[in-house]
This record gives sequence, C-alpha cells and structure tokens, in this order.
Amino acid sequence: MPRATEKRKKRGKIFIIALLALIFAETGYILGTTGLMGIIFPGVRGASVGFSDVVGVSTAYVFFNGSVSRGVSQLYGDAYVYVVAYQPGVALPDAVARQIALDAGEKPVYILPIPIYNTPINPEDYIDTIPTNTKNPVILLTYPLNKFATVQTWLQQIQNKFGQLQSNYIRIELSGGQPKSIRFF
Repeated sequence: MPRATEKRKKRGKIFIIALLALIFAETGYILGTTGLMGIIFPGVRGASVGFSDVVGVSTAYVFFNGSVSRGVSQLYGDAYVYVVAYQPGVALPDAVARQIALDAGEKPVYILPIPIYNTPINPEDYIDTIPTNTKNPVILLTYPLNKFATVQTWLQQIQNKFGQLQSNYIRIELSGGQPKSIRFF
C-alpha cells in the first residue's frame, strides 16, 4: 500500500504536467490569434490571403462612365477598399456615398459588403447610391456565401496589422496591392 508522501508526489507531478499543458495551449492560442506566431516563429505561417484573392472569388459590378457592367474586375494595385456592413434592402448612407465619389476622383474604389445576416449580397441595394460618373471606376464586389472565408481571412490579416476593426464602414487604402492605412467612418 502506497504511503501518503508517495501519493502527494504523484498528485504533484500530475498537477505540474496539467499546468504545463494549459500554459502551452494558452500560449499557442494567444500567438495564433494575435498574429505573433509568424513573427516569433518565422517558419510557421497560416494561409496568407491577398486582396487579389478577394477579387478572384468575387463578381464585380463596375460603376463607370454612366453605366453599370457585371463581370470580372480588373485588379488595381493603388485603390481604396470600402468595407461596409450589408443588410438586405439597406443602401449606403449618404455621407459614405459622397466620400466614395470623392475618393473615386483620386483612385479606383472597391466596395466590399460584409453580410450582417447570413444572406447573399443583392447588388440592387446599391444601384441608386453608388455614383457612375466619377473619374475612376467604383467596383462593387459580391461573392457567394461559401467564399466568405476568403474575405474573412483577408480582413483578419488587416486586423492583425492595424488593430481592431470596429466600425460598419471602413476605408482601406491599398498601395501596390497591399494595405497601407485604414480609416473608420
């Protein structure tokens, strides 16, 4: 029959092993969710998604020269990307639509709707609010819900770089296809 001291030693070893496992798991979770894993361990990287991947899974509605055309979008390296919360039947606020028109005078503008509810994006909700007579095209990107993971991964990378994205309307400036800055509305 084991003595009390042997039982205490055994329980102590089990406690230490459990504590180390918990610390290891928590450290991995924190490094993985904050994006520090790739910085601390350069050989360990998650799947990287660029804006070109987002455009690749999307159908583009191009508002330009007084008309709207549907198809595959041209990829502009220097552009603005407006990430907007999408609700069926709700158009862009006037202030955001005016800012899009101003920015389209400088660079091409992408509008990337993010569904609040699990509903497909209806481009008809934007037809009356997106300007068609700007110097540069305004491109509405719609995508099937089964491709939303690509968009989410790209936004997660933006969040890891710039911090928490806490607004229904965000403007991301692209330079050479890479996010340069963000602005909240």
